[in-house]
Amino acid sequence: MKKNIILASGSHIRSTLLRSSGVVFDIKKHKIDEDKEKKILIRNNIETKEIPMTLAKKKGMSVSKIYKNSFIIGCDQALVVKNIVFSKAKNSKDLKQQLLMLNGKSHKLYSSCAVLYQEEIVWSHTAEIVLLMRELSQREISTYVDKNWESVKNSVGGYLIESTGKRLFKTIHGDYFSALGLPIIELLDFLISKKAVSVV
Repeated sequence: MKKNIILASGSHIRSTLLRSSGVVFDIKKHKIDEDKEKKILIRNNIETKEIPMTLAKKKGMSVSKIYKNSFIIGCDQALVVKNIVFSKAKNSKDLKQQLLMLNGKSHKLYSSCAVLYQEEIVWSHTAEIVLLMRELSQREISTYVDKNWESVKNSVGGYLIESTGKRLFKTIHGDYFSALGLPIIELLDFLISKKAVSVV
């Protein structure tokens, strides 16, 4: 019997990626305080690359405890510069400062996804993307944020590369879908192997 699929995220782009792939799913937002959990992990010296996976699993688990007979998809991303993990900007001023710190530099984006079933992790994957931001003037950064704040405020990097945000970058190395927030190809491969999704 085909199992139900639940996305433990309110992310519009993740929903869009799943829906456009023909996946039938429900959305049940997780109950995890991301900022609080991230601070605890950093304080406990968890390796930066492991932080988004740990959070993805926690998010999925919070939903899996309620919906035990469904595949639960938990996701998280971490933006890392010189081993410093960035959090989502609290406001537009904060985002402008964050983009100034990234300006003209390369940084890593770790995109993690975990699938849980009956409170057990049955699949997980982390993709690493390296992004090189263009050298931008303070005015260009300020204009970008002012024009796009409502669209980018829930993005970990303050940019949406599926939209005008791609103009901020000189190069992007890694999986495009993972950079958007979901390693959809790898996830689909797992779901198809479990007959939760059909090939056609």
